[in-house]
Amino acid sequence: SCFIGNLYVLCLSVLIPTASSQLLKEIDMLEVQFHNERSCRESAEALVLKVTKENKVLKRRSQALLPLIPKLPENLSALNFDLEEECSSDLSTPIEEEPDLKSHAQIRELQSSVDQLLGEKIQLCEQIEVLKKEKEELKDQCALEVEEKEAILRKLSKQSRTMNKIKRVVSQLVTEEFTEMSQKLEMEQGLRHHAELFAHQVLVKQRHSQCQSLALEQNTEMDTQLQQALEQVVQISKALEEIRLHHQQQRSQSQSATEEFNALAELQVVRAHLENSEKERVKMEYQLKDSQKTLAVLQEEAVKQLQDGIRIVNEAPTPEFGQSNEENTIPSPPAPPPPVLSTVPTDPLNALRNRKKAGSSTTDSKNLVLSMDMKARAVDEMMERIKRGIVLKPALKTPQSTSEEDSWKDQSTEKRKSALLELQGMLDSIKRPSHKRVMSRKRISHNVGEAELQLVLQRRRQAIGDDKGSRPPTAPKTQDSPPKDPAITSSPWTAESGNAPVLRRLKQNQESASEAIMWEDS
Repeated sequence: SCFIGNLYVLCLSVLIPTASSQLLKEIDMLEVQFHNERSCRESAEALVLKVTKENKVLKRRSQALLPLIPKLPENLSALNFDLEEECSSDLSTPIEEEPDLKSHAQIRELQSSVDQLLGEKIQLCEQIEVLKKEKEELKDQCALEVEEKEAILRKLSKQSRTMNKIKRVVSQLVTEEFTEMSQKLEMEQGLRHHAELFAHQVLVKQRHSQCQSLALEQNTEMDTQLQQALEQVVQISKALEEIRLHHQQQRSQSQSATEEFNALAELQVVRAHLENSEKERVKMEYQLKDSQKTLAVLQEEAVKQLQDGIRIVNEAPTPEFGQSNEENTIPSPPAPPPPVLSTVPTDPLNALRNRKKAGSSTTDSKNLVLSMDMKARAVDEMMERIKRGIVLKPALKTPQSTSEEDSWKDQSTEKRKSALLELQGMLDSIKRPSHKRVMSRKRISHNVGEAELQLVLQRRRQAIGDDKGSRPPTAPKTQDSPPKDPAITSSPWTAESGNAPVLRRLKQNQESASEAIMWEDS
């Protein structure tokens, strides 16, 4: 509410000076108009006075001339003068009457406008008084609101001081409680530590008592573990056989792909020859059309020449009898030459076909020789690579399929490595029973470790079975590679040995056993 009142006061403080300035301007305009109307009115009144005076003078003159009317012949000059004056007076009266009417109308209009302006002035004065009263009221309200604001600020300052005091007290209480709780925690931790030490000693004694019973059960459990390990070895061998078969299939596919590639190359060569032959055929057709046109032109010229000769013979005059005999004895002129024979063969299509056959036979023989050479070279290179042990790359594979196969191969290799690591750990434990007995004495819970081993083996079996059912086995890239040194091949196994859960569990058992030994020594 205080904020709204302040806004209202500010708006009024901005609007009041603008309204007052507008009112002053309007009042000045009204005063100017009033002065103009007043001057007009005064001028009109002066004109009215002049007109009335002139009318009175004219009336007096007319009354003075009335007794002189019977004496007209004697005073003609005076009469003429009087007539002229009368005519002038008669002419002046309507002229003077018109400005009188106009002045009266103007006076009335000016009076009405003056009255309106006076009324407006009165209204504006009343509005100014009302605005002044509102201004005073708003000033009073502003003063009240300022006082209220100051009181509110004082209250807020007091409240902030009290809140600061409360915060200080609360912080002191919290620090005291925290110190008490920290002391209690330290006491509890110390007691818990002593209790754990005592419990650990009790557990060590229990383990020593359970060692004999666990040693008897261990032999039976090792037999079951051996059976499971053998089953996993059989599964791994099956997977390796499937991978070998898949690799053979890939090799056959690569050979078929190379043959298809050679066939495609031959097809491309044949297509190129066909295009060349088609271009030659088009050229020969154009030549045929040109030769036919020339033949037609030559035939027309020969026909025209023959027709001209026949016309000349027919138009010649008939000779006399003696001359006819002489002419009969004269030999006839030679016949016109035959039309020029074209160089184009009579059947060009057959010629083109013969050319195509000859060219295709030569190209086919060349292509066959080239393809045989290429095949022989490819076979020799493949045999050399197989002898040397170079990895054969798959032919005509999309990048998506290759990336998917690589990811699946990496996963399968990781799974096999982890499974083989587990098997190696189990076989080492079987080969070294004395060490395992020592470890079993120091383990926390033998049953828990065996259960975890069984769970891990089941998971591995399920993963291998799912991989076999979901996707066909693909040959890894390192299958046909030459055998590497044992130091090189052992590096990935050692790198992933820490990730196997069985080895992790064994490490934890070793650490716990070493701690137990330390506690026993202490």
